[in-house]
Amino acid sequence: MPSNPKRSKDLTKRKKNEQALLEAKERMEQIYRMVPSAIFTVNTNKTITSFNKKAEEITGYSLEEVIGKKCSVFAMNTCTKKCGLFAHDVTKPIMAKECIIRRKDREERVLSKNVDVLRDVQGNIIGGVESFEDITDRKKTEEVLNYMAYYDILTGLPNRTLFTDRLNSAVSYAYRNKEMIAVMFLDLDNFKVINDILGHSVGDQLLQGVAERLIGCLRENDTIARLGGDEFILLAKQINNEDDVVKITEKIREVLKLSFNFDGNELHTTTSIGVSIYPHDGKDSQTLLRNADTALYRAKAQGRDNYQLYTASMNAKTSERLVLENRIYKALAQEEFVIYYQPQVDLVSGEIFGMEALLRWQHPEFGMVYPTEFIPILEDVGLIAPVGEWVLKTACRQNKIWQDAGFPAMRIAINMSPKQFQQQDLVEMVDRVLRETNFSPKRLDIEITENAIIKDIDATATSFRRLKELGVQISIDDFATGYSSLSYLKKFPVNNLKIDQSFIRDITNNSDDVAIVRAIITLAHNFKLKTIAEGVETVEQLEFLRSLKCDAVQGYIVSHPLTAEDATELLSKDIRLCA
Repeated sequence: MPSNPKRSKDLTKRKKNEQALLEAKERMEQIYRMVPSAIFTVNTNKTITSFNKKAEEITGYSLEEVIGKKCSVFAMNTCTKKCGLFAHDVTKPIMAKECIIRRKDREERVLSKNVDVLRDVQGNIIGGVESFEDITDRKKTEEVLNYMAYYDILTGLPNRTLFTDRLNSAVSYAYRNKEMIAVMFLDLDNFKVINDILGHSVGDQLLQGVAERLIGCLRENDTIARLGGDEFILLAKQINNEDDVVKITEKIREVLKLSFNFDGNELHTTTSIGVSIYPHDGKDSQTLLRNADTALYRAKAQGRDNYQLYTASMNAKTSERLVLENRIYKALAQEEFVIYYQPQVDLVSGEIFGMEALLRWQHPEFGMVYPTEFIPILEDVGLIAPVGEWVLKTACRQNKIWQDAGFPAMRIAINMSPKQFQQQDLVEMVDRVLRETNFSPKRLDIEITENAIIKDIDATATSFRRLKELGVQISIDDFATGYSSLSYLKKFPVNNLKIDQSFIRDITNNSDDVAIVRAIITLAHNFKLKTIAEGVETVEQLEFLRSLKCDAVQGYIVSHPLTAEDATELLSKDIRLCA
């Protein structure tokens, strides 16, 4: 039979097409097996028909172990809601749904999955395809951060954010039901002395012990919170009269007078309490808080270890306050304010890359006075702006002196208070100082605390943006000790997160501190931010932070805060931490 050229040509073409399809199928199978996403397919009976390499890695099962098996192999018997893979109708696509599975080794993992329908060439549903990723570590980090947003890490009590939310609700409820509530500010007397003499570790134990006793004083609907330092605040609901308030304050004072014993140290403490009552002393949360704080100030001025109920006359300034204000003015005139510098060290290179400028008041009678004692007064009397500008100008000039002397270019970090960030001309002032001192903006790092940010988020965001336009770096100081929120990290152009020393102190033997610090570092790196751990004192702390991929440290392991002269001497020695 004579050959048919056309038929022969068609057969050749068909073989080429079949070969091309076979090669394409093999390539797709290879890609399917190697893609970084976990993928598998099922038929309409939820029987597994394919399972790629990443799916094997996440579930712990091999392809041979699951092929032809039902998806229930991953199900959790203890789960009270639908969970696992393909624990739903395969004919319904879903996007980014979270589920829980149990791996082959019985470990539970949290996944985020996407599902789509599989159809044949005629459009009939023949099964489903699911891709998923393991988000267990991310969920754990989110849980830690969510906890930090509303609770004090040291004591486990609600923090300022959660307390304020509960107070707002309580005020609204009291208004509708014509009830009374009380707000009580508590401040431990002479806590700083205990911290200074016995150390922060004992101080922390005391704060935890105080928190436990305060919880024991609560009635069913009351709330006790820690604001920071040695300050606590109590919300007492359903108050009938002032006598109820007095009973609560007396109970608190009595239980706190009982001795504490930590590591062989017997401690005795007292507390001063300031009280405001709704609706007599304020009809909104802010007024109640402000007036309770005013009453606390009067209680401490009366000799401590007592309580004071707010009265309108307390708003007048006390003579003690006036004396301190006058001393502030004298300190300015006689140049009693000085700046100390504490080095910051890069954990990769071991080199000093920056100095934090720390303001101190060298009082001729009282000795060294720290910012927590005089910054509020500077803010109240309107002197924070000129003093803040002097600090910035002095620190920039000193850093310029170091650069001109041939030392490596360093950053200078400056702390700014909430009131400074409320200045209308803040950015103009910073720009002017940078020009006057001929200092590079990229070498300036401005630090602000989380609690300062939330005082006026919109204004702070505007200041951050304008400072960023100058080229200045921004750091969040004492991160996770106040209003920790992912929202402001997204909103604000931040460069660095500073990890508070309270999380570093016991990091080598406290699993909670480890979890918090690891979460902060992971969060920072996800946002492409650097982390600086404060208060690092030991080699063990340093190495532990290095293992967690912390970027930098400052603390006594490098140096105490130094005068400009002593800092210059330290720089000349070119000391490095072993990398």
